[in-house]
Amino acid sequence: MPSICIPSRCVDWQRGASAHYTRTTSALRNLSPSHRRCDNQGSMSHSTNHLQALTTNSRATRPPAATGTLRFDMDTISLDPDVPFYQHMDKYLSVKSICLSDYRTKHDVTQELKECSTYLTQVKTKQILDRADHHDPEAIIELAIRFISGCAMRKHSAEGALCSLDAFTDPERDPERSVIDIASPALMAQAQSCAAHAQYLKYIASPEERTDIEGEELLFCRPETRRLGIGQPPLTSLAFAAHHANESVKLGLTSHAALTVGLTLREVAESVGVDVTQMPEHAKQFRPLWRAVARRVDEIYEAERERLQKSSERTSLADSDGFGCAAEGCAVRRAQRAALRSCAGKCPADLKPGYCSRQCQKKDWARHRFVCKPGLTEKIPKVEPADKEVAVALFELGDSEDDSQSRTDVAQAESLEE
Repeated sequence: MPSICIPSRCVDWQRGASAHYTRTTSALRNLSPSHRRCDNQGSMSHSTNHLQALTTNSRATRPPAATGTLRFDMDTISLDPDVPFYQHMDKYLSVKSICLSDYRTKHDVTQELKECSTYLTQVKTKQILDRADHHDPEAIIELAIRFISGCAMRKHSAEGALCSLDAFTDPERDPERSVIDIASPALMAQAQSCAAHAQYLKYIASPEERTDIEGEELLFCRPETRRLGIGQPPLTSLAFAAHHANESVKLGLTSHAALTVGLTLREVAESVGVDVTQMPEHAKQFRPLWRAVARRVDEIYEAERERLQKSSERTSLADSDGFGCAAEGCAVRRAQRAALRSCAGKCPADLKPGYCSRQCQKKDWARHRFVCKPGLTEKIPKVEPADKEVAVALFELGDSEDDSQSRTDVAQAESLEE
């Protein structure tokens, strides 16, 4: 594993005091674990009671309202009455879509839901567990997707997914229980993408959800938990997510999951005063990911310019006098652009909308946010003052550990995407 900078917190649970550390992964194992450390010291098998306790065969139901990173409008999707709809099946398809395929892939949601229903009916979670325990790479990824979505499981569990994916992502794992040497590059990329998404879910978790996550960290007792202790700050999860997303991009898979992590990393960098324009070429860590993010942001900006151009062409000359409020449905116009409220965000100057009032600006935010804060759909944790120093360390500039290899990785990733 390459050396990556991970912000971590070694917590003294008895005194309630905490100290922050920034270490490379090679040094993390030297950190003392927290007092609430894992008791078992061995890696768990997929077939242990820890995994079995969280699995069940979900009963089929009719479609609920969909939630998830890719939100499907279930009211517009027509499924045959004889097609079973399992609980959280919409989330299951969403996780598969954002983690296993390129972000540019077009999805036939209705057809894919039918295929998911058939697969979930035919292949029960117990079968997946048995195959995963016999080192079947595809079964391990399937198990992770079920853990993340909660479909065919008693509950969703990002930590359970990460425990399964350690077979792909932990180079120090017992070779007899690792699939690193037998999995194809495509499956390795998908596993890294799934791990990125699972870590991202830990990063954006609410305080109440983090309490549950700490319990699962004790339950699964993964290697990184034994090195760092439970209850790490959100930035630790973001750093691990960025590492997995970067590995996925290097292997040729730029998924929605990887880009979401990268775009979030970009937002955090801007919040602590980092010049993100320097990162694609000069970031010491995650350089392939930064370059993928830069390309995606350029695509978002270009699509918005095309939209504005088409909108301008539809505007008649009679209505083109002055400058109009950008909020949809607002007819207010001003003789000078300066008379409108301009967005104060970091979107490009030529894409900054103008508004006649704060109310119109708030009304238009649902549309403009995708340009002003590209790719972000979730509220992300603020960087606390005490964490700012370790946050900045994630965005250090300089030569990567092997800059020539980094350039080769990027070139290979770009050729695979083409």
